[in-house]
Amino acid sequence: MNLIMDYSNTTAILLFVQSEKRVSALKPIASCSKQNVLLWKKMNDHSIKISQQTKLPYFISNENDQMGATFGERITHSIETVFAKGFEKVIVIGNDCIELKTHHLLQAERDLKRNDLVIGPDYSGGAYLIGVTKLKYNAELFKTIPWQTKSVFTALQTLYKKQPIAYLPYLNDCNNAFDFKQATQKLSFSDSFRKILLSFLSNFVVQIDFETRLYSSDYHAFNFNKGSPFNV
Repeated sequence: MNLIMDYSNTTAILLFVQSEKRVSALKPIASCSKQNVLLWKKMNDHSIKISQQTKLPYFISNENDQMGATFGERITHSIETVFAKGFEKVIVIGNDCIELKTHHLLQAERDLKRNDLVIGPDYSGGAYLIGVTKLKYNAELFKTIPWQTKSVFTALQTLYKKQPIAYLPYLNDCNNAFDFKQATQKLSFSDSFRKILLSFLSNFVVQIDFETRLYSSDYHAFNFNKGSPFNV
C-alpha cells in the first residue's frame, strides 16, 4: 500500500483495489485482453485522480500487499493499517464506480464529522464507498459482513444500527459490460472520462455478472492486499 505523506488531516482515503492485470482477468469487459487491461488501468487512474483532487491523504492497497484469507480479513487489515498511521477516519472506495466524483469523497469527509458510518450504496445491495471512524470501528464484526454479496448494504446498517449513519446518493458499480453501459449513459456527454471509456467499450460483449462490487483499493507509502470495497 502506498501513502501520500500528509498527516495534517485526520481523514484518509483508502483505495482498496486490484491491479489492472488482476481485475482484468476477473472482469473481461472490453473485446480483447489488451484493451481490457487498459480499460481497468483507466478505472484505477480515475480513482486515484479523484482522490488526489480532494487534497486528502490517500492510500492504495491491492493484491500485492493485502493480507488475509478472506475479503473481510483483507479489507479490515487495510483499514486498520491506515488507523495505525494516526488517522481517525477512513473513506474506502474501489475502482469500479464510473460515476464517483471528488465531491462525493468530500461529502463523505464532512459526514464523518457527525456520523460513525457513511455509506455510498450501489443498485445491487452493495456499496461503492464506506466511511468509518476509528472510535466506533469493530474489526472483528467488520470481518463478518457478507462482502461481495447483495447483502453488504443491509449488513452495514445492521452493524451500525445504534450509531448515526449518513448516506450518499445511489451510484452504479461496474462489474460487467451491461453495468458499464448503464453507467456511461449517466455521464455528461462532455465528460472526458466518458469518451475514454466508450473508446474501449465500442464492442460490448455481455459477460456474466461476477457479483463483486466495491471491495478494494491501494496506493500510498505502504503495502496491503485487496480487491474492490464492496459489492461493498
